[in-house]
Amino acid sequence: MKHKKYLPLAAGIYLNYAILGMATIIVSQYSNQFQALWNTDVKGISTVIAIIGIGRLLTILIAGYLSDRLGRKGTLLIGMVSQILFLIGLFFSHNLFTACIAALFMGATNSFGDTASYPALTDAFQEKAASMNSLVKAAMSLAQFALPFIVAAQPKAHITLVVMTIVMVLDIILIALARFAPQTATHKSSKTEQQKEKAKKQTPITRDTSHPSMLIDGSLLIIAGFTISFTFYVFSQYAPNFGSSVLNLDLDSAKSLISWYAMASLISVFITSSLVTRIKPIKLIFSYTLVSFLALLQMILIPSAEGARLTAVAIGFFAAGGIWQLGLTLLNQYFPEEKGKVTGYYSFATALTFFIGPFISSFIINDTPESVLHIFEIDTGITFISLVIAIIVMIRNRQFTE
Repeated sequence: MKHKKYLPLAAGIYLNYAILGMATIIVSQYSNQFQALWNTDVKGISTVIAIIGIGRLLTILIAGYLSDRLGRKGTLLIGMVSQILFLIGLFFSHNLFTACIAALFMGATNSFGDTASYPALTDAFQEKAASMNSLVKAAMSLAQFALPFIVAAQPKAHITLVVMTIVMVLDIILIALARFAPQTATHKSSKTEQQKEKAKKQTPITRDTSHPSMLIDGSLLIIAGFTISFTFYVFSQYAPNFGSSVLNLDLDSAKSLISWYAMASLISVFITSSLVTRIKPIKLIFSYTLVSFLALLQMILIPSAEGARLTAVAIGFFAAGGIWQLGLTLLNQYFPEEKGKVTGYYSFATALTFFIGPFISSFIINDTPESVLHIFEIDTGITFISLVIAIIVMIRNRQFTE
């Protein structure tokens, strides 16, 4: 009952992330319309998506600072206003330049939203922080599952943008009126001590012998933050192109690959959060990465509609459903005294994905099946790097737990 007063806050955050989930893929879902509107091609669409990554890179460090200094509510509202500016920007954009300006605000939305929402939920629901935070991903996945059906039912992008904007305005009112838990030094200190004790229990590192090395283990996991994100982000942006160009599916069928991906991701959020209490994070990371690599490999070697759907489910479940959070969990367990710093590094590496993935793709992709196939060959290669990192970290992990 004591958490009942924070339910409007939780509802507002989940609604915000549902719209954010749709906004993340709306450019690719309405790609043909935006290409005609902006007088561009798929390269131009990739450029706009890449600019979202730049917006995140430019704001992610200052967003964390403001979340601690300005407060969760103010920082979250900045992110929500940024999302409205992105949606309005897309609505009024008639060329690639203005679309890129709008995309910068989408990047800011990610930064300010993440640095305010997760701490706000943790402050408000201390005993249930893990499950409440996992529902953020669930809200995004559910919305991304629904968007292709919305696109099929409402083929005009501008109407969808208007509806999303109205929902965001109402959500801002809800968040503005919602009650936030206090940010106190005592609370932070107590929470830190609890996390330290939990980390010790989950990863009993022998302090008298070997310790994880920031130079080796820390660097590998931070790089994994990039490669893991690359796997699912590139897939989520270009799976419709693969379906239409490589497999010659109709547009609705091609876009439905994202629905398969999102639904699997939603299911994975709950299953993975249960498995991590019984299986070491590094073993899950290795297993999930291996399945993701094999799924992508079969998709590019034997392209088929059935294989693409199978890969969409595999990438959604094993790459997008919680493996990124597992990497961060392991990093925090390795370096419990430097959680803030290593989390910042890990998030920054992830932010690079949202720029580098689409940026590289913009130089490769065009309307030919071969170019789209090359994108997924790169995605498969990056996933293989994740697999190699997981193997190295898993081998080194044995000497810390023996």
